[in-house]
Order: sequence, then structure tokens, then C-alpha cells
Amino acid sequence: MKDKILKISVLLMFVFSACSLDGDLEDPNQINISNADVDLIMNSVQLSFSNFYNSAERSVNPLCRMEAMTGGFRYQTANTPQSVDGLWSFAYEDVLVNAELVVELASDPEKNLTTHVAVAKILSAYVYLTLVDIFGDVPQFEALQGPAGNFNPQATGGENVYKHAIQLLTEARVELAKTGTDAGAALTRDIFYGGNRARWTALANTLELKAWINYRMFNATEANPKIAALLTADLVDTEAENFTYKYGTATVPVSRHPVYRQYYDPIRGQAGGYISNHYMWEMYTGEGLKLLSGSTTDVEDPRWRYYFYRQVGSIDQALAVDPKSLGCAPGAPPPNYIAAGVPVFCVFDPGFYGRDHGDGFGLPPDGPVLTCAGVYPAGGRADNTLAASYWGPTQEGDGGNGAGIHPIMMSFFTDFMKAEVKVRAGDVAGARTDLENGVRKSITQVKNFAASKGQTLSPGRESSTETYVAAVLGAFDAATNKLDVVARELYIASWGNGVEAYNSLRRTGAPRNLQPTLQPNPGPFYRSYVYPAVYVNLNQNASQKDFNATNRVFWDTNPDVIN
Repeated sequence: MKDKILKISVLLMFVFSACSLDGDLEDPNQINISNADVDLIMNSVQLSFSNFYNSAERSVNPLCRMEAMTGGFRYQTANTPQSVDGLWSFAYEDVLVNAELVVELASDPEKNLTTHVAVAKILSAYVYLTLVDIFGDVPQFEALQGPAGNFNPQATGGENVYKHAIQLLTEARVELAKTGTDAGAALTRDIFYGGNRARWTALANTLELKAWINYRMFNATEANPKIAALLTADLVDTEAENFTYKYGTATVPVSRHPVYRQYYDPIRGQAGGYISNHYMWEMYTGEGLKLLSGSTTDVEDPRWRYYFYRQVGSIDQALAVDPKSLGCAPGAPPPNYIAAGVPVFCVFDPGFYGRDHGDGFGLPPDGPVLTCAGVYPAGGRADNTLAASYWGPTQEGDGGNGAGIHPIMMSFFTDFMKAEVKVRAGDVAGARTDLENGVRKSITQVKNFAASKGQTLSPGRESSTETYVAAVLGAFDAATNKLDVVARELYIASWGNGVEAYNSLRRTGAPRNLQPTLQPNPGPFYRSYVYPAVYVNLNQNASQKDFNATNRVFWDTNPDVIN
């Protein structure tokens, strides 16, 4: 009996002793979140954010005829649920959930990392805004609730997600306004702004302005006072304040710009992908400006030799390299092109070798001759040739060796936003000034970026900036709808940022001279993307959209027909 009592006493002493020692109950193989390195998680959030942005912009820019839409002849076959699975995963699994963790850890009074909190909220706000802009209603209110939360979150209405994002930006500015010891330790691992709190504040203001400009289409009464107040705030207004993700040149780990890797292969002449013929034609001829101004004189955009790199100086030279390299039959445009007043078709000289909108035909052996991304923003080569007999296929290491950027929020975008607001308000003179500022800033910054990569043009190659600016202002003065000119210039300046181009296209209906799809009757233009397969297949509360409907997002009330 004594032995039993002794054994029970020892057992109870062990149990109570063990229960009082929390450390004895911790699994050494499990990470303790409270001891996680906030800087490392923040660094992961920023890297994942760049992946999200890349996936988002490249998903929608083909709809805007920037890169060519080549996945099919119809919108529903060229833009599939599977194609945006990565975008969705980057958003929820990588950026948003880890940004929530950063906020939780950095808000600890013992850490007091206010810059970390602010940056996490700003990046989260951008992701939420972009998800709504691309998909419409998305999970937010019931999302990110942890292991004990809802694994099948219902979609939140886009308007409410926008309001949530704006609230995140407001909260971020509160953190950034703190000074001295209240501000806490600096964010040392900041690949965007190097921990500069003033620049993060300017970005938060600019992103909110962008949000309200979209929201204004839905509720101008609510949005207009917000827009007016933000126009007086500190915004992304200078080149130093540009919000860009910067790529490097390393091979291991891979750090080159993803577009560069597509067009500059380790084996020379193995470029892949297609730039839209329409976009290149627009920059080479200024067709949209001619239509808006009534002019018949071509006006070359001084940026095209930085945006694009032609591997050949003429179509004849391409056929000399490989007679089978042409995947289409040049000649008279199809009837639907003629009806739309769009003359560019197949390829065009001097040596522009892209693809038409909705060309879903197979791939010819055109890697050594197709037109490639240039130095801006992908970090490739500037186009420095005039000779029709030129042939210079690309290879990894050429040009800026892939040290490109993602132009996420550029200072000239701010000027175009201001111009749009003022045109809508009837301030034509003010809009004209902002339009000119935006165009000049874009041209200057593209040239500056190219020069920083050692990519400058020889004399006589580059077209005149002054001639181009005069043509833009002439078109603005002559245009009946002056917003068409503002939207057209934002579109041209948005190379590398399909998100801003897609939003502007739906807000304004411009540019209005977009190339039709190659085949007639392509189905409705996607005014929002279909939901990802990974969302509708794994979430019991999710349902796919009608593939044969436009599916507008909440703020897209523009009645203009977009093809």
C-alpha cells in the first residue's frame, strides 16, 4: 500500500512539475512564431510581392494589346482559370498571410517596429486593390483567419474590399507619422525604399488616390472630396520616389527580370514570347495621336527604341535568316481590321516582328528574328540599328543583363491621374499641364534608366522628344474628348505595368483604336478575369463566373464598348 501511495505521489509531483514548466511542453521541432525574425519575414513579403505584381500585370496586359494575347482565338480560351492560379497563390499564401504575421509581431510593444507594420499594410492594400481590379469580389473578411479559421471563405464585395484596403493605408500613415522613440527601430531590409518613411507615406497617399479615382466611377459624391484632399498631399512625384522592384544579374540564384529571361536565352537566338503588333505600331507611327488630332503625319515615340529591341532590320532579313520564320501571311488586313480602321496586321517594317491580338496559331521557328523586350523596363538591349540588313539575335548577358525593374507606381502615373481628374472636373488648362509633365517625365525616366544600364543610342537614332510632346499637346487641343488623349498617353507610358493600363482602359474606354482580335466574334472582352481554378476547385463557397459575360468589377460603370 505504501508503495502504491509513493508511486502515485511521485507521478502527481511529476505531472504538476511538468505542467509548470512551459518549456518542457514545447516541441523543439516546431517554430515558435513569437521568436521569429520579423526582418526575414518582411523580406519574404517584399520578394513575394514582386512575384504577385509580375503575375498580375502579365495576366492582364495582353487584354490591353501590350504583350500579344496568343493563348487562343477567343477571350475565354486565351484567358483560363489555370493561368491565374499563381497570381492567387502569391496573393494569399505568400503576401497577405505573411504580412498579417509581420503586423502581429512588429506591433508587440517590446519590438515597436512601426515601419514594418506600415509597409506590411501598404503592400497588403495594394494586393487587395489589385485583386478587386482583376477579379472583382474576392475573399477578405473571412480570409486569413489561421488554422482555426474558415478554410472556405466567402468572397467579400469589391466595394468593401476597397474600403478595407483604404483603411489599411490610413493605418499605415498613422504608423509612419510617429517620430523619435515612438517610431521604433528602422526597417533595414527594405528592397523598395531603403526604410525611407517619407517615401512610403507618399506611396500610401498615391495608392489611395488611385483607389478613389477608380471608386469615383461607382460613387463620385463620396470619392470627389477624398480625391481633392489627396491632390494636396505628398504623392509619388519625383523619380526618386518611384515605387519599383529592382532585379539583379545573378544566375544563381536567378535574379534577372522574368521578361528578360524570356527573350534573352542562354543560347543565342532562342527568344520566346510576342509583343503586340498593335502596341509597337502605335509607338512607331503615333496612329492614335493622328486620329485624335486629324493629322496625317507619323510621329515616332522617342521611347520605342528603349521599350523594344528588333533582332532584324527588316522582314526580308528575317526571311533570309529562316524562310519559315513567318507564322502569318502579310498582306491586306482581315475585313474586321479594315472595318475598325486598324491597318497593322501580321508584321510590319522596319523589322517589327510581333503578333496580332488573339492569334492562337502555332509557333513558327522565329526565335532568332522576333522583336524582343528592350532595356526598359526588362533590362535588355536598346534598339540602335537603322540598317535593313541588320541581324543581331539576343543572348543572356546582352544589354543590361536583366537588371530591370517592375514599374509599379511611377511619378508620371501621378501626373496622368491628376490630368484625368482635372479633365473630368473641366479644368482643361490644368489637365494639359499635367499631361505634358507626365509625358516628359516618362520619356526622361526611360532614357535615364537606359543610360544607367549602359544602353544609349547613337546620334540620329532617337526621334525628337519636342516633336512628340508637340504632337501630344496638339492632339489634346484638337480632341473633342480630351480624356482620350490622357488615357492614350498613360497607356503608352504603362509599358511593364498592365495593371494601370487595364484600369485606365475600363475607366475611359481609350485608346479607342485598339486592334481587333484576329478572328471575328471572339466573345465578350473580359472586364474582369475569370476566377482561378485553385480558388473555385478548392473552396466550397466559390463559384466560377460565366465565361461568356463581361463580369465587370464594382467600379466599372463605363458604358463604352471595349473589344
